[in-house]
Amino acid sequence: MPRPLAILGATALALLAAAPLRAQSLAGGPSGSQPPIRLIVGFPPGGGIDLLTRVMGEGLSARLGRTVVVENRAGAGGNIAADAVAKAAPDGSVLGAVPAGPLVINRHIYRTMPFDPLADFTPISRFAAIPVVFLAAPRAGITDIASLRAALEKGPLPCGTPGAGTTQHLAVVLLMREIGRDCTLVHYRGTGPALPDLLTGTIALYTDTVVTGLPPARDGRARAVAIASPARSALAPEVPVVAESVPGFVAETWLALVGPRGLSEAQAARLEAAMVAIARDPAVAARLRDLAAEPVGSTRAELAETIRAQDAVWGPVARAANVTAD
Repeated sequence: MPRPLAILGATALALLAAAPLRAQSLAGGPSGSQPPIRLIVGFPPGGGIDLLTRVMGEGLSARLGRTVVVENRAGAGGNIAADAVAKAAPDGSVLGAVPAGPLVINRHIYRTMPFDPLADFTPISRFAAIPVVFLAAPRAGITDIASLRAALEKGPLPCGTPGAGTTQHLAVVLLMREIGRDCTLVHYRGTGPALPDLLTGTIALYTDTVVTGLPPARDGRARAVAIASPARSALAPEVPVVAESVPGFVAETWLALVGPRGLSEAQAARLEAAMVAIARDPAVAARLRDLAAEPVGSTRAELAETIRAQDAVWGPVARAANVTAD
């Protein structure tokens, strides 16, 4: 199985070279005179969310027969881009590739929000999921959730995250709540600065996404304790999921396609059908897994329910974490 970070650079170059994405009609001809669809994403070019967005955009181009232009509007944890989508005309010309943060987490962290994630969008489809993985220091003696619980019985251990308010931060807060233990949180500015401290045992546990968390586990710098996906991941089937020890536990970020509120039923249905087909395409699924993401391809109703359910989960966790942002 390809290692996600080993192929990330080549994938990034290939995808960025393809922007803007030139569509072919469903009959095989050019997309004609239709204006392009602007697909807005809230993170910079070349990162994981951007690369997933470009896979999405290519699929939409081919299925809809229109040019799709990926537009990066980074900042405020994805809120700037999501707000641009929320305030766009509901005519299908502007869509959003929006991750979990702006839809289910940010409103519980940011003091003010320029949009209502539960009311200001037309949910279309959850495209792909990126699970959280819990990593232990090599010599910490933590091999699974049971041994983590036992280690914490003696008192809180230092637990690292790639930043306050991230999904990874809230995931460890949720895990501690579920197993009835506590840890001392240490927030880093990303995975790079945290790994040396995990290797030396300065921190006992580190919470990451599988994109950057699995490579150090595979090369022995850390131990993958558990992945927080609903079922064992095809990315690392040998690693147990948290839910095997804590039933129902799921912590993952994901990328969804949404439109502005008021998108017509016909437009929403066409987009939904395209997204389900794209995610189920074996070639697309393989590309997503190369980027350490699991294909989803949900329906509109399933995405709407995911947003409601996860908002209800992360709200209390964010309040317990006592983290705020401007």
